[in-house]
Amino acid sequence: MMRPARDRSSRGFTLLECMVAMAILATVLVVLLENHAASLRLSETSRKYSVAINLARSVMNDLEVQVWPDIGSDQGNFEDTYPGLFPDFRWENDVEENVFWPYVRECRVRVLWYDGPVERNVEILEYLAAVTQEQQQEAEAIDDDASDDDNAGSGGSGSAKSKAGTGGS
Repeated sequence: MMRPARDRSSRGFTLLECMVAMAILATVLVVLLENHAASLRLSETSRKYSVAINLARSVMNDLEVQVWPDIGSDQGNFEDTYPGLFPDFRWENDVEENVFWPYVRECRVRVLWYDGPVERNVEILEYLAAVTQEQQQEAEAIDDDASDDDNAGSGGSGSAKSKAGTGGS
């Protein structure tokens, strides 16, 4: 039996047409894979920032529990609190007296980690005020001592500056 003759336009794709289509498809797939890899890298960076923010919040909570933290700096890692979970992360905190209000402490917490060769960090700043009468008196005593030291160096009287600082309240 003979096959019916086909029209030349209905025979299908030539080898050249298939190769061009495959080249276009390969180019598109390479671009899509590169975008997917970039998306995965950004997702991992975002995850690390989220972890760092939560870890910084944890360190800040420890300072808040103290209510009136001592002035100074401290640093450490999260091995004691979360053994084996966050080996790449470390923290630093600085507690300073506020320049304007002696009964307010500036608490700054920094969480740092390495992302390849680049060191990244997240920082939280919070102000904690003296709550009890004793804490406020302690803050005023520290402020008065600092005022006396400043005036002693400049030859002025300490009591005049103290009165000027407390006269408005």
